Order: sequence, then C-alpha cells, then structure tokens
Amino acid sequence: MLPDSKISQLIGLQIPGLTFPAAQQEPVRGSISKVIHTFADYTSRMIRSEQLHEVKRCFTVAGVLYHNGSSALRNAIESAFMYTLSPLLCGKHKELLPLSLKNIRIQHLQTIAI
Repeated sequence: MLPDSKISQLIGLQIPGLTFPAAQQEPVRGSISKVIHTFADYTSRMIRSEQLHEVKRCFTVAGVLYHNGSSALRNAIESAFMYTLSPLLCGKHKELLPLSLKNIRIQHLQTIAI
C-alpha cells in the first residue's frame, strides 16, 4: 500500500507540470483530499486544453493510486477526482480512463440517475 504522507510527492514525480503548495506536502490529517483536489484541478485544466497525452498520464497515475492506495486515498479519488472530472469527460477522454476509474464513473452516473 502507498503511504498517504507521500501521495503529493508520488504524483509530483509522475506529473512534473503539477506542483503542490507546501502545506499539501506535509503529512497532515485530511491533506489527502486536498492533494487529490489539486490533482483533479490540474487534470481538469489538461482536459480543457486538449492535452490528451497529459490527461492519459493523469488518469494512469490516478488508476495506480486507486489500485494501490489506502481506503482514504481511494475514497478521495472516488469523491473528489472522479466527481470533479466526470462532467468534463467526452468520448475521447472517457476512453483514456483505466478500467478501475471507468467503473467508478459508471457507479457515479448510476447514483446520479437514481
């Protein structure tokens, strides 16, 4: 399992264009959600600017974090990352999602439809 205190560093190593405020680099309770919000905001900007290669990289990193992360990290990806990005995902963006994130998105959409 990935250590929650290192999530911002792990994302930063994989996504060099993304920098986190110093406060989000400290292992503080509740900071996982803030880190994932920052990651989602960056990914959102990449989607809007049609940087598909960078969007794919972000989705891949999010999928790895989801697969290998703690329950708190998984929850943050489900509730912050996917919730923020779901309205922005058109056909070409949806196809870039790893299977685990596609399933989360489907569950999210089914919840909204009920």
